[in-house]
Amino acid sequence: MLRPFNGFYNKRFLCDWFVIVAILCGSLSLNAQTTGISGVVKSSAGEPVTGALVRVSSQDSGLTFMVVSQQQGRYSTPTLLSGKYIVQAFGGISQSNPSSPVEVSGTQQGTMDLTLNVALQIPPREKRMTDEDYEKLMPEGPGKKLAADQCATCHSLLPVVSARKTREQWQQVYDRMLDDMFDLRKLMIYHQPSENSEVVLGYLARSFGPDTPPNPLVMKQWLLRPGGPAHPNRNLPSTLLKGAAAKYVAMEFSLPSGAQPRDIAVDSQGIAWVSERGTGMIGRFDPNSLTYTRIAPPGGKSGKVQTDAVEVDSRGLIWFADDGPNGRMLQYNPKGGEFNSYLLPEYRFLVPPDIGWARIQRLRFSDGNVWALGLTSSRILRLDLMNRRVVDYSIPKGSVPLALVVPGDGSVWYSSKITSEVVKLDPASGRLTKYYLPLEEKERADLRGMAADADGNLWMGASEIGKLIKLDTHTGHFTEFAPPTRDSGPYAVDVDTSRNLVWVSEAFTDRIARYDPRAGSFVEFSHASADQAVKRIEVDRSRPNRVWWAGSYTGKIGYFETID
Repeated sequence: MLRPFNGFYNKRFLCDWFVIVAILCGSLSLNAQTTGISGVVKSSAGEPVTGALVRVSSQDSGLTFMVVSQQQGRYSTPTLLSGKYIVQAFGGISQSNPSSPVEVSGTQQGTMDLTLNVALQIPPREKRMTDEDYEKLMPEGPGKKLAADQCATCHSLLPVVSARKTREQWQQVYDRMLDDMFDLRKLMIYHQPSENSEVVLGYLARSFGPDTPPNPLVMKQWLLRPGGPAHPNRNLPSTLLKGAAAKYVAMEFSLPSGAQPRDIAVDSQGIAWVSERGTGMIGRFDPNSLTYTRIAPPGGKSGKVQTDAVEVDSRGLIWFADDGPNGRMLQYNPKGGEFNSYLLPEYRFLVPPDIGWARIQRLRFSDGNVWALGLTSSRILRLDLMNRRVVDYSIPKGSVPLALVVPGDGSVWYSSKITSEVVKLDPASGRLTKYYLPLEEKERADLRGMAADADGNLWMGASEIGKLIKLDTHTGHFTEFAPPTRDSGPYAVDVDTSRNLVWVSEAFTDRIARYDPRAGSFVEFSHASADQAVKRIEVDRSRPNRVWWAGSYTGKIGYFETID
């Protein structure tokens, strides 16, 4: 259903309405630096080691780089800011001790040779449990089967068996789930779940109340999930790197405390733009000067700004969602510092206050339109800039759409996390054409990020089945590709359309992978540090060897850059 929204306003805010706070990496100079750290990695026998990872980090600046030792064991970092850095190498089954601080300045090159003489401690991966495994851990009692079947229809049973809630809290969660499933009850084993609500709620309250002790087996599973316990080095390879896997640089930068980076986008100059959900600001990271600047948007009707999706249009304007009670999209001009604000139609259905107004998940552009995907409001919005109105395309309630693609041919595509389908929207009629991913009975794909390649095919991550998925939009045929690391949790996806290389974040293993469809091969690259659980990536179109990422759990952003 298409619903025009006329409560639109466009107001220009001048620079006096916002505050720019520069985070200069520990108040370091903005002057360009031309030096880094270099050295040689050797084995305990004194032989040079090729293919070892070298991590260089500064707590003061929040910067970390990771490079790979090349021929004769030599390594060299990119340009660094002045300061002191700790250097450590990891290769195969050995690592070096952390170095003493290495001084770097604009005129002083840092040097540090490293010896792999300590056993590398890489924790073994826990086998990820299935819903069948979780159901066996659920206490016996009336309502167990009902609860397991209903909850597993939409998501893993892990959040159920690990939750500890009162009867009232379980009631709130259950009511919200039923509301989300309003248009999808045909998928439920029990077609009228409300008739069984008392039985299910009674079971959940008895079995998973506030005083229920934690299950050690369940707690271990969070090691494989975003937001799980920190586990240093768990993402590092257990062998020396070779070939394309040894030709990369990784950078990460720690944002100010409380930032919670929600999304990341890259402009034509290679500048990364970040939405800080924790502060309501947007951030600008310049990879040349290695500096981060924060910009505070103008307050809305509620005062508090809740930034979410961010994207850069073809004119270099920065768009982002203010996803709290303000319910608007904001446009920022980096050259003049002006903001434009665009109100969005109100969402009148029940939305729990802890998950936001509508959760604008993605922003996209086409032919003078700005497209927005509402996660919890189950709708797609089109902002027509010329006619100054918003058109609302409702989609099935409870779909949980996580990705939006506008390939430029007049079509709009989104993916549904719950129903494991990819849907094509015809903007003229509002008609939805659905493509269901073929799955085994009770299998959930958990579709996440999605992007289009140069041929119009769609690529997406399927976290639960551990696959990268391709949809041929011409034939409707799905093809699955398994990354080298089993059950890696493919999540965010983007495509380097200049070469049709597909990038995908592996959220369960803290790596990022590149897939070459022509060669049919994957290459995996480890993050500089573990526990990033990356949900957003974007290829730098001005420098396609570089792909940026944002990690909301660790409060970091960064990039991977391959070396041809």
